[in-house]
Amino acid sequence: MKLHWIASTSLSLVRAVQSCAAPNFHAHAATAGGRKSVGGFALKDAQATSQFISEAERLSERLISAAVSERMFWDHLSDELVSAGNDAPITPQACEVALLRSGHSQLQSDQTAAAIHRSIDNCRRMLAADSPRFADQLRLRYAPLKQAYEAYGPGMVRSIGKRIWNGAPPKNWWPNRVTVHAVQPLRTGAAGRSSYQCCVWIEAVLTDISPSVPEWLRLVYQITQIAIDSHTRTHASTGVAGPNAPQGLGAAKPGGGSSVSSAADTTVDFESKPNLELPWSIGCIPLVLSQAADIGLLAGDRLPIAEALDLWWSSEESSSLDSASSDWAVGKGFDETAETLERWWIEFGSESKAFPIALKQLAKMFAEPAERKGH
Repeated sequence: MKLHWIASTSLSLVRAVQSCAAPNFHAHAATAGGRKSVGGFALKDAQATSQFISEAERLSERLISAAVSERMFWDHLSDELVSAGNDAPITPQACEVALLRSGHSQLQSDQTAAAIHRSIDNCRRMLAADSPRFADQLRLRYAPLKQAYEAYGPGMVRSIGKRIWNGAPPKNWWPNRVTVHAVQPLRTGAAGRSSYQCCVWIEAVLTDISPSVPEWLRLVYQITQIAIDSHTRTHASTGVAGPNAPQGLGAAKPGGGSSVSSAADTTVDFESKPNLELPWSIGCIPLVLSQAADIGLLAGDRLPIAEALDLWWSSEESSSLDSASSDWAVGKGFDETAETLERWWIEFGSESKAFPIALKQLAKMFAEPAERKGH
């Protein structure tokens, strides 16, 4: 698997405009109650920042008046940029495609797209005037992440695949190539992915946010999610699975359950739930950490599960275009979610030879009422 790195000025611009047009998006309260402070966008000149925000708000008002979901528009526009595979410029045509896919009628869509593009382009010029060497700065920023991944990442992802597949992952488990879009930080570290495009975006922070969790492991986590998303989506639709497919990643029954059964699985009936609804996104956090610890990349006797949960899962900005299993901890506070995840890893996840079966136990633990946990 090769990683193609891009200093994504266009995607950085989209996120900056979006953060100013809808400031609560990049500062949303996390599902699991993430606790770290949230950064924001600002130019060096205060007056230019004010003009940038005004332009972004004007764009937001136009989307609202056109009865278009702002979240869907930004997701589709970002998807258009990501699918190009390079630092593609934002064009009126890309804006129109995003509008139409967000529900805008074809009537006058070109005029609405042109107006939106003018606002985005005005913001682009302000950003360019503020940082003439913006792309070069992004390349310098992502260099430490790239170097760390190239040193340790390939071996780690191989070990993660073997752990999920009980030693025998299929040849097509990892994508041949993943595009990594490095973007200007708006928060104290964040990342997301487009599994359909095999792309990851990550904020190019210069230093580790937490001394106990290397920032490049966030990238390994996102790449792992791409492999899981792609495989479950493909095999749930085709009903095809290899002979070594672990339970929860096998062929789908008509009712959505796994075609593989096990006498050891006495946790909960998942016949009505598709395999992709197992809590992969949260359960893979200690899995990635354990593989890093096994090769001596983490200090201490305990895995920093709570820290990584806050950094990777609580802060993840999932696209509305991708399915995610991030609703398992809805309604639970951060401390309860972290405690449940740590307890599950010690009791089940760390020793299980069939990782998807262990995830079913995690789903059961999240579903338990608090009084049954002794709280």
